[in-house]
Amino acid sequence: MFRRIGRAFKEAFWGITHHFAMAFSTANAVTLTLVLVVVFTVLVANISRITIDVEGDIQIYAPISDSVADDDLGSLKNRIEKIPGVIRVEYSSKEAELQSLIDSFGDDGKIFEIYTGENNPLPRAFLISVGTGYSLAQISSQVELIEGMESATYGGATIEDFVSLLSGIRTVGYGFALALTALAVFLIYNTIQITINTRKQELGIMRLCGANNSYITAPLVLEGIFIGMMGAVIPILLTIFGYRYIYERMNGQLVSGILKLIPVYPFVYYVSAFALGIGVIVGLVGSMLSANKYLRWKR
Repeated sequence: MFRRIGRAFKEAFWGITHHFAMAFSTANAVTLTLVLVVVFTVLVANISRITIDVEGDIQIYAPISDSVADDDLGSLKNRIEKIPGVIRVEYSSKEAELQSLIDSFGDDGKIFEIYTGENNPLPRAFLISVGTGYSLAQISSQVELIEGMESATYGGATIEDFVSLLSGIRTVGYGFALALTALAVFLIYNTIQITINTRKQELGIMRLCGANNSYITAPLVLEGIFIGMMGAVIPILLTIFGYRYIYERMNGQLVSGILKLIPVYPFVYYVSAFALGIGVIVGLVGSMLSANKYLRWKR
């Protein structure tokens, strides 16, 4: 078994070295494709991170009517929690609301300290967190219909449109990444097909000598995997050093501190492993499809 494995690796390296120009050109094409895949992967991952952060920061602010007794707050909270899409409901007392107002103004917020205690005009409120994919507007409308709630606000349609835009960009990015991966498979498929065509006589002799399909296919599949791995080297280097450069130049944020980029480590290692895995998979799939197409025969 070990002898057969060693022979397969030896013939795979022989095939690459004796058809180096073809293998190199295909590796370059795979490199370009994987660079685009990596770019879209990094973009989509950061958009997903930003989308999750934005959705996590958005809460529905729902003031409670003064007519609601403290003893009824628990049942009121339970009714809100039963609304589909609501993942968390936090109670904020009048004192907590005032303190939040003071903190939001910084040093100037001290002027509101005169309202501490019985002079506090602010209402009690529920801060409602909504799950991904649920409409803030619809949930706000349902909260407003509950008896004892004065209103429900979340920032308006602009916030919801922004989240929808990010989700749309993320979906398009996934689509491009899949399309580029399919393109890489096609490139390696054609390369192995050309390699087989140039070695038809050699492969024919092997079949006449009794070599089975796996014996002939193994070196070709390994050759495709090696080409895929060669094509992944530059994308991996660009991921590690390029993303770190961009992250440092942008101080880890996009536009503002609210839109934060994913930290460099271990993110670049995950993307690099993904790029290498894609290279190996497209090499494996492309070479197997090409080899099986030629070797499809009945013994």
